[in-house]
Amino acid sequence: MGKFESLQKIIQYRYRNIDILRGLIMILMAIDHCYLTIYQDHFGEFWNSDLPNYGSNAVFLTRWASNICAPGFALLMGMSVSIFNSKSLNNIDNQSIRSIIIKRGLVLIILQQLLNLPSLLFKTSNLDNMQVFRGGVLYALGAAMIILALLLTWNKQKLLFLGLITIVINYLIASYILIHPSNNTAIHLLFTPGINQWVSVNYPLLPWLGIAIIGMSLGRYYIDDKIKFINYSWKVALTLMLIFLVLRFLNWGDYNHNVDTGSLINFLAIIKYPPSVAFVVITFSILGGLFWFISKYEKVTILQPLLVFGKVPLFFYFAHYYLYIIISKFTNHAISLSAMYLLWILGLIVLYPVCKYYDQFKKQQSENSFWRYL
Repeated sequence: MGKFESLQKIIQYRYRNIDILRGLIMILMAIDHCYLTIYQDHFGEFWNSDLPNYGSNAVFLTRWASNICAPGFALLMGMSVSIFNSKSLNNIDNQSIRSIIIKRGLVLIILQQLLNLPSLLFKTSNLDNMQVFRGGVLYALGAAMIILALLLTWNKQKLLFLGLITIVINYLIASYILIHPSNNTAIHLLFTPGINQWVSVNYPLLPWLGIAIIGMSLGRYYIDDKIKFINYSWKVALTLMLIFLVLRFLNWGDYNHNVDTGSLINFLAIIKYPPSVAFVVITFSILGGLFWFISKYEKVTILQPLLVFGKVPLFFYFAHYYLYIIISKFTNHAISLSAMYLLWILGLIVLYPVCKYYDQFKKQQSENSFWRYL
């Protein structure tokens, strides 16, 4: 069997629970983007500004539910790198594995730059405000993937420590050094969000890299003993939830957000840009609980549609974004939140057969085909 034939079999070997969790994350992300494109509003929780005025509990919870998406992508990406590496060791040399992962990272960064171009067809005035480089979630994931390729030989304990310390270091830098807006391109790309004439960055690399490295470490633990990992995931989730509550009552770990325990919205709201310690703790807790639940019930019928979306995440990412932009042209900003949810479901119904077809199409492509990257 040739090297690329072996690689194709490795890539097609997937874990159902991971794909289902990824699929769930995808449809929650779709709510957030549906809110942006159809409801025509969006909130950003930034480290150097006050919390947004969400207006109602329903709007807040709509936004809050999507908080697990970006850290979920980064964690599962890190786990997938470890799984891919472990399945490849007996068939392909380390250099080839590293090269494949780096190429995938570069593709993500390039696709990030192309994501918004079709939307110019609907609003060409945006062209005047476009920066040379866009630092969205695909940029952060792609750049993190490139660095993960350089850490393939690190053991799980070192990876876990490196991931945790990376998140904490970025939090301390953002909290005590970069507390004021900056116009520096490198700072935006690495540490804190920002816009200048060259870049527009919402997802600086360092904190998301830390999350991806933790995912890589967790992937090693999962490979070593899957049953033990699943059984411990709910315990870790519960522990992290308790840590979050402690952080809330200590009023620490969320930048300049002063926690009000008498307000549900204020108590649950967390700073995402860049991710605070509190943000990482609560989203990891939720993701751990979901991973345990899905792993226990991964064959339940109601979860199977999520498997379809989870197998083609990058394709879904682009397809849903453009679909909701098109739908938004037939609505107006006065649409109700309930109507937005109906259109979100309609979009998922449309996307389901398309994603299912694309999954089959992708499996038929050669390993060096561009379509294998989507």
